[in-house]
Amino acid sequence: MARWRLLTLLAVILPLAGSAAQETIRIGGTGIGTLLVQRILESSPKARPNALAMAVTPPLGSTGGLRALAAGRIQIAVVSIPSAYADNAINSDNSRSFPWARTPFIFTGQSIASGAALTRSQLADIYAGRVAQWPGGEPVRLVIRTERDSDTRLLRAMSPDIDAAVTLSHQRIGMPFAENDIDNQKLLEQTPGSFGTIGLGQLLLMDSPLKPATLDGIAPTPANLRAGTYRFEKPLYLVVAKAPSAATQEIVRYLRSPEVLKMIERFGFVPLP
Repeated sequence: MARWRLLTLLAVILPLAGSAAQETIRIGGTGIGTLLVQRILESSPKARPNALAMAVTPPLGSTGGLRALAAGRIQIAVVSIPSAYADNAINSDNSRSFPWARTPFIFTGQSIASGAALTRSQLADIYAGRVAQWPGGEPVRLVIRTERDSDTRLLRAMSPDIDAAVTLSHQRIGMPFAENDIDNQKLLEQTPGSFGTIGLGQLLLMDSPLKPATLDGIAPTPANLRAGTYRFEKPLYLVVAKAPSAATQEIVRYLRSPEVLKMIERFGFVPLP
């Protein structure tokens, strides 16, 4: 059973000695990034910063996080954008980004058991509707992300055939749409015959019963991602204002510190180059 956390504004106070009016650093964005920030702030690495930080929930999404940053409502946005497009997408005259972490981008669902194997050709058939039933006869129920969602962009980038199949899947009637990473996981766990995408790190952070499928003969493990043999990843970037405050810079340094990056490896994340 997944450990669903209370979706309220989570505050983790890291006291700054002698400061009566301490700046609050609000961190928000994509669901998997928000969950990871929560776990880090709840932990006790040695390099804990002298600042106050809040992880904003429910998740804002990558686009929502960037908008909230531009509006000054948060100080750090955690976003997931395909690495090939990240520089142009998240660096501007008003913001700057820092590579943070990545986790295998996987395929899973209620009918996916340990050791299940898929190919990209089979993925295209599933998303296009050419495969509509699992081997036992249960209907395949795709869990779709919205067109603007980073998971949709990551999926489309996997191959031209998958890109075309995703277009067809968005034209099908009755497909459940997940608005964010948290809703996506709930639908995958609770919908009979479900199938969709998610970051491996989210499953591990939430103690999910879902199992990842092997893709093109390669298991989606952090070790294979680091080695480059599993090539499909969900990257996370930290985005701040062009001239961030000293406290914001301190939190960014903390989240990217060797101690934190080592700690998050047990949840399926590896540093993003």
